[in-house]
Amino acid sequence: MRRLIALVLLVALAAILPVTAHAATDDLLISDHEFTQADAMSLADVHAFLQQRNSPLAELFLPDSDGALKYPTEILWLAANEARISPKVLLTTLQKEQRLVTDPKPSARQIDFAMGYGCPDGSGCSERFRGFGKQIRGAALQFRGYLDDLATKGETIAAWAVGRMKQTGDGFTITPKNAATAALYSYTPWRGGGNGSRIGGNMSFARIWKEWFGGGAWPDGTILEAPDGARWLLQNSKRRRLATPAVAAIRSASAAVVAARPEEIETYMEGPAITFVDYTVVAAPDGTRWLLVGDQRRMVSSQEVFRKIGFNPEEVEAITAEELTAYAAGATITAAAQDPRGTLVQERETKKRYLVVGSVKQPILDPIIERLIIGETPTVIRTAKELKKLKTGEPLHLPDGLIVTAPKFLPQVFIISRGQRRPFASPRALEALGYQWSDVRHVANAALELHPLGMLVDDGATAELASKPTTTTTPAPTPAPRPRYISGLSIF
Repeated sequence: MRRLIALVLLVALAAILPVTAHAATDDLLISDHEFTQADAMSLADVHAFLQQRNSPLAELFLPDSDGALKYPTEILWLAANEARISPKVLLTTLQKEQRLVTDPKPSARQIDFAMGYGCPDGSGCSERFRGFGKQIRGAALQFRGYLDDLATKGETIAAWAVGRMKQTGDGFTITPKNAATAALYSYTPWRGGGNGSRIGGNMSFARIWKEWFGGGAWPDGTILEAPDGARWLLQNSKRRRLATPAVAAIRSASAAVVAARPEEIETYMEGPAITFVDYTVVAAPDGTRWLLVGDQRRMVSSQEVFRKIGFNPEEVEAITAEELTAYAAGATITAAAQDPRGTLVQERETKKRYLVVGSVKQPILDPIIERLIIGETPTVIRTAKELKKLKTGEPLHLPDGLIVTAPKFLPQVFIISRGQRRPFASPRALEALGYQWSDVRHVANAALELHPLGMLVDDGATAELASKPTTTTTPAPTPAPRPRYISGLSIF
């Protein structure tokens, strides 16, 4: 039955939703402004960016194009400004070519040919261009050369042009919509992403760009699973390791889990691990005690409150200050609050259900919310008269990472992310990002409408937009040139 529903959703979505991600991904990788914004990052910004990702490039001294030893940060920033190219473009290319931003132990060859500059397809890399500084400056000036040729000649030396159809080395037909895209395909005439792969070629560049500088390929709330089985929760555009099997099982019950490659996971900056399950009481270094509920920390106001509520002192666990600050501060637990975990209550007359915490009742608008947030809890029956004495709080919301639809919105499908409902732009977007149609939950209209409408989720750089090269009845496009890197610049 679930398969049938998924099939109906897929067909209906394909019929009514525009598939707009093709141009944005294949033919428009990034904007010209983004590509040429040399002042997008200061020297300090570049260095902080590398430090935040624990990159070895933040600590090394490497030769510039003249052989002088400098910080890689300075080499990259100076090259970007000389060529009038965004430092973000050079950082993204470093990662695309050699994973050099995130690799903790890069080899000498990775560093020596950091940008893949002077490395034609099908042959080895030229010794003329060996060295980190030569690689960075060479790539930056090559990008600038492509842009200058487009402005003066209408095409690059590799015959890529804005508005002209051309075939990539892996057989995809591309029509660049701007100069930046034509320059990127001139540098790497490979689209990538074919044969079931979500990465490779310019798709890899665009994916990394989006994750680092465009808000992330996957929405917050998604759980990425590495090949070794480790699971990471995406939260505030960072990855947080689910440190124990219990934490991973609980978090994965409500959030979509997507299989991802190490290089995809590593593009997210690492945040503090999630070590504790819900309703764990922890002791901070300053002696304060907190109850962890979801992504919130609630301070236990005193030892007396701790004792009255019935917490067990032997079950209190130590937490670091960094781990504690990863949780948002919630309401302080006082004696008046009674059990801070709440009581599941059903109104006798209407059968409406609430989570009652202290003197506040929170409506539960869908059984899925009850099952995922409250779990197996005994239900207490109360009369409408008794419940009327309580304040009515905000209804319980759907948890982040849940993929849902509702009768009013069919066939559109959403993922809950940062409390918003973000619609998938197309069936292909959902599938290409690794989500499963079997993960789609059906909820009540009122439950979904608690969440404000957020941005579309498109397949961006990670999508496989076609499993085979594009076919066309128009004249065959010009073949992709080889070797890959031809700049026409003599800088060394």
